[in-house]
Amino acid sequence: MIKDRNSSIDFLRFVAAYTVATTHLIINYYKTSIEFEIISSMAVEVFFIISGFVLAPQIIKLVKDNKFVNYKIFLVRRWYRTIPLYVLSLVMTTIILSKFSTFDFLKYLLFVQNFFYIWLNEDYFSISWSLSVEEWFYIIFPIFLIFLNKILGNNNHRILISAIIFIIVIFLLRLYFSNLDDWGSSVRRVVIFRLDSIALGFILYLFRDQFLSSLKNLIIIFIIFTALSILTFNIFKLNISENYYLVKHLSHYAIAAWGASLVMFLFLIEKFIKISSIKNLNFFLGKISYSTYLFHLILIYIIGSIENINLVTFFIIFTISQFSLSALLYYFFESPILNVRPMYKYKQEL
Repeated sequence: MIKDRNSSIDFLRFVAAYTVATTHLIINYYKTSIEFEIISSMAVEVFFIISGFVLAPQIIKLVKDNKFVNYKIFLVRRWYRTIPLYVLSLVMTTIILSKFSTFDFLKYLLFVQNFFYIWLNEDYFSISWSLSVEEWFYIIFPIFLIFLNKILGNNNHRILISAIIFIIVIFLLRLYFSNLDDWGSSVRRVVIFRLDSIALGFILYLFRDQFLSSLKNLIIIFIIFTALSILTFNIFKLNISENYYLVKHLSHYAIAAWGASLVMFLFLIEKFIKISSIKNLNFFLGKISYSTYLFHLILIYIIGSIENINLVTFFIIFTISQFSLSALLYYFFESPILNVRPMYKYKQEL
């Protein structure tokens, strides 16, 4: 599997996770910071584009194969990858915060806490909203493509059309049913209004070969990324403070374009990385990124309980603890589970 992975995107996956973790640390330390909350939110958006991009080959193959058995295997493989560590993190967080007596634990467990709206009495496991978007995407998007491609056919061109139709459907749901007055909680973090964010990463994959890996293109994409970074940051800030409906409708696509430019930059830069040790380090960081995302709040709660701890000490202890815990979780918890995932049942290459 390693030979098929892009080490630079694995690195980006870790950077996004660690950015979320460190911004949450700073927010926790100072109790509030709009700027760092925006940076954290932008980092989460990168995950969606990455997910759609890296899962695209599997989804395309199972759509072309058009057999329900491989759709089920796809789901099981994703659940093996995402749910065990999620449940462990949820249980530990619930124990630490003494929340087992609440109905919210069950909602988190079933990924229904934010399907149509934020259905919680107390959002004590706030990072779960993005995982819920991911889990429902695994279920809904492939079966949508499979169903539509029974009608349209299953070549790459028609798969692209099906994905675009999916994005249009989500846009219409957002347009007619979302509450833009509360964009952050009622739109941005609600599953049914955000499934297209991962589908946009899927579409990016379909166009990956249109981008040549050259120094000139890297410079152009980096300039685009820089401009979109400024735009996206200000869009988040504007959506928090003002009610410009057009901006809130279009913001999802601006944010996705920003994430896509970053993913494509890392995808193309991979061809310039010739040192195997750097690639291996990137692969390692990618492996521990999921546990970094899931367990950083637990470490913040524990370390933050130390009285009179200064920010530098907090950051050093947190970073060492996070790397150590994430590595242990990957090699002794995640990896054994991943090794027993079922294999796809393809009779021949598609």
